[in-house]
Amino acid sequence: MRRKFLILPKAKAFTLVEVMVTTAILAFGIVSIYEALFVSTDVFGYYMNYLHIQDWMDEKIVQAQEQLTQAKTFEADKAAGRFVRGNKTFGWFIMVNPVDEEAGLYKIDLTLSWKQGRKDIDLSRSAYLLSPRLKEYNEENLL
Repeated sequence: MRRKFLILPKAKAFTLVEVMVTTAILAFGIVSIYEALFVSTDVFGYYMNYLHIQDWMDEKIVQAQEQLTQAKTFEADKAAGRFVRGNKTFGWFIMVNPVDEEAGLYKIDLTLSWKQGRKDIDLSRSAYLLSPRLKEYNEENLL
């Protein structure tokens, strides 16, 4: 018996150029996804540090207000230092300037800085400090 072979039509195959273009498109997509992941973790790290130091900044301003309340006057002053929260080192700089020394009004500028990846981050906050005289005057006028 003689065998008969069935001849199929020639199937189309992918060319090398098509495979290379597909690989390049997939690689671009993967790199874009990884870049978005790294950007989001960087932003998350920034806000996590931001939330950790907000209470410290508030506390530092309250301490300055208490110091003014006890001393009833302030000298123009600058101070700086470092502290560690978690495993991150923060540097701080505080400057107190009189706005109206006779009335006892002072402006406090507080700046914190830290390294976030390759970036140096600076966060500033300003507040006004009132002497006990101004607080008493304001409370009397409100009543």
